[in-house]
Amino acid sequence: MITFGLVKGPALGETDRLLAWLKENAGLDVERRAADSYEALAGDAREGKVDVAWLPPIVFVRLGDAVTSLASIVRGGKSSYEAALIVPASSRIKSIEGLRGSRAGWVDRWSASGFVLPRMKLALLGVDPRTVFRTETFYGSHEQTIEAMVEGRCDVVGTHEGAWNDIAGADVRVLATFGEIPPDVLAVRSSLDDALRARILEGLKKEGAKPMLRAIFGGDEVRDGLAEGYEGLKSALESASARGLFD
Repeated sequence: MITFGLVKGPALGETDRLLAWLKENAGLDVERRAADSYEALAGDAREGKVDVAWLPPIVFVRLGDAVTSLASIVRGGKSSYEAALIVPASSRIKSIEGLRGSRAGWVDRWSASGFVLPRMKLALLGVDPRTVFRTETFYGSHEQTIEAMVEGRCDVVGTHEGAWNDIAGADVRVLATFGEIPPDVLAVRSSLDDALRARILEGLKKEGAKPMLRAIFGGDEVRDGLAEGYEGLKSALESASARGLFD
């Protein structure tokens, strides 16, 4: 039995369909383990409670040698994506300088585009993210965070570019984009047998899995190994953490 780890969200039903498909078409017996947050998912991976996991970039970097990259999830043929700070189209906030006293909506403390990268880039632009906002609230997913902004519960949101496209009522304006962020990773625990790794990757790359992979990961392609950009992300994260930007 193989355990597949991911964070709870709207894709859980589709994930179950993919795992059933893998059992029928690739001979892989896989069960799902859904975590409540990225940090909890990292804990599951570090403790060996999952064999393969869908990890966003920050989680993968922070896990270090506990996991190994199996494949990268490529969206729209791009090997990277951008974070964005967005506000309602009608907002009085017109620039980064106008953020002072606003209510920030974030995804998760371990989300690259939904917290970490916007915070790092604000600091590079001379805006201290620890003091500029009146409140900071975490909503758990990109969808929930953007919906909170639409409903007026926060004024500005960190997310990835295009995350608002399918959300009802999301008439937004982009204040700034920050990139480039390497893509999400399908990772395996480092001690997992090589032959089993190969079988998992082979199953995920089969043609019949593509519609489900798109529904779950929002990706068009699963590419072997780790995409470029992770060393730079690791270095930037270590520097920002040393400065206390996430305290």
